[in-house]
Amino acid sequence: MNSLETGCLLLHGYAGRPFEMSWLAEVLRMAGYRVETPVLAGHEGDPGAFARSRFEDWLGSAEEVLCSLQAQCARVVVAGFSLGGTLALALAQKHHLAGVATIAAPVFLCRLFPYFSPDPLLFASGVIRRFRTRLPSSPVRPESRRIAPWEGYEGMHFVEPLHSFKTAAVLVRRGLPRVTAPVMVLHGVRDRAVHPDNAWEILSRVSSPRREMHLLTLRERTTSGHLLVTHEETRASVSALVLGFVRSLQGS
Repeated sequence: MNSLETGCLLLHGYAGRPFEMSWLAEVLRMAGYRVETPVLAGHEGDPGAFARSRFEDWLGSAEEVLCSLQAQCARVVVAGFSLGGTLALALAQKHHLAGVATIAAPVFLCRLFPYFSPDPLLFASGVIRRFRTRLPSSPVRPESRRIAPWEGYEGMHFVEPLHSFKTAAVLVRRGLPRVTAPVMVLHGVRDRAVHPDNAWEILSRVSSPRREMHLLTLRERTTSGHLLVTHEETRASVSALVLGFVRSLQGS
């Protein structure tokens, strides 16, 4: 499998933008791969459109680009960050892929035993959505944005999309045994937004004959440790690991 025959679909995270994948996209393009970084449905910049979007919309927009890329390339690798990684696993349950790389991807957003939730309101999202469409979120410190740049919807939790993400992640988790493509899982050891146990859940449940995991450490303690794709300490290593993974699929 040479670079001219291989397409790479890169999927950004929840409430984010393709900007998140820009470092990785540049590395893969420089290596000669065909790269697509689509904007997921509802993430175009209109908060109202995002509030109306759901997991099936995000999956549909990713699937549309995947099918187009598969029509042009002999093989396609899908790499996704956070929500994008969950979508990549969902695509791998329905389509033949050359490989899947997940980066800080959740197959659960919160759990009771052992307890984990980045926000306790996540447990009540099914009830809250009946009364509220949005909830305020804590502001992010400028220093955090300098360390790990990000673009997207800030200052508000959109309850329906978040609930949709939470419930869909459970379904993706249940379908992991249907994933047979080679899988590489990347996660931060102190990710406070998506628990590192998600990496073990993915690796242990997929049916892929080839699977690998890389846990990344951070020195700073300012950010949530989640934005590995843009973080100044990890974006280069994430890009190198994904590039190495794609290259290693030659002949598979």
